[in-house]
Amino acid sequence: MTKKEKIFVIYRQKTRGSKPKYERYKVPLTPGMTVLEALFFIQDHYDHSLAFRYTCRGAICGSCGMTINKFPQLACKTQVEPGEIKKHPRIQDLVFGDINNWDQENEILIEPLPNMAIIKDLVVDMEPFWEYYREVKPFFDREINDIAPESKQTPENAKRIEQLIYCILCGICWTCPVSGKRKDYLGPSALAKAFRFIDDTRVTEKQRNVIYKKAMQERGVPACEKIFACNAVCPKGVMPGTAIDKIRKLEKK
Repeated sequence: MTKKEKIFVIYRQKTRGSKPKYERYKVPLTPGMTVLEALFFIQDHYDHSLAFRYTCRGAICGSCGMTINKFPQLACKTQVEPGEIKKHPRIQDLVFGDINNWDQENEILIEPLPNMAIIKDLVVDMEPFWEYYREVKPFFDREINDIAPESKQTPENAKRIEQLIYCILCGICWTCPVSGKRKDYLGPSALAKAFRFIDDTRVTEKQRNVIYKKAMQERGVPACEKIFACNAVCPKGVMPGTAIDKIRKLEKK
């Protein structure tokens, strides 16, 4: 019995600024194979130099974010079969290089995350992402002593921020068109994290005001164009665009 195979078309770029190209690799399929597992096979059997990120393999760390069939996703969470082509009206056309001959029905196209500088192959420079995350100061400012009320929160108050806590900082939400055209935009993830702490009852009023002011600077919440592409691509259902809108509404109170 002939083993089933799948062709992967992978974006390759040796160094920053070098001319990109696409290369094809034939991968024998195994039951339940993920895109990340297919990349391991390609790296092991075809080209050891293929560069991509991964850590947990369980959709928790966010390291393996990449564009799969023109839709940003986690490689460890995406099954090779049935190989569906995800689409959403809020997602812009993502163009990385010349790939006019992609057979969408029989090939899986793998490209880097959009709107970030490419270091090599599928590895992007996430330092701006982390810089903007640190800038909004999304953390507690109390001394850690585990004494109520610092450590105490009602189930209702905890529920308010639960969805935002699921953010794994994968960077997929930078699919946002604003992140593409404004390199200084804080981005959906940083702003969602900002609201997660603004709305946390354990945060001091002083720290809450600091975070709010950071989020409300011109290249933060005001720069958001309410496209909500970030909501459409988030692999954990965090809805960062909705969080940004909630910060915007705080201004009116």
